[in-house]
Amino acid sequence: MPDERLTTFRARVRPAEGAVVVIAEGELDIVGAPHLLETVPEEGSEPVVLDLDAVRFMDSSGLRALLQVRRACAESGRPFALARPSDAVRRVLELVDLEGEFEIVEAPPA
Repeated sequence: MPDERLTTFRARVRPAEGAVVVIAEGELDIVGAPHLLETVPEEGSEPVVLDLDAVRFMDSSGLRALLQVRRACAESGRPFALARPSDAVRRVLELVDLEGEFEIVEAPPA
């Protein structure tokens, strides 16, 4: 588990109607990525939606975490989507030509 004194990233789960919403905030980098992976529930069948509106920085470690969550959801048959990816997230996805590989929704479920 990352040292809370070093991380500038937070993630929390918010139950929603028919989905699990993970709200991510801060820097999704080598320090924050493990925290995101720990926060996404492994059990369940509900769709997983990552709300990335408040992510102000993302590097390749953050991208890898998104890909790992997407793969885990696919392997367990759970739908997966990104909600409101910030400009920082969109920039990385565009740079590596992966923006079309993720379902992107305007807003997370209420």
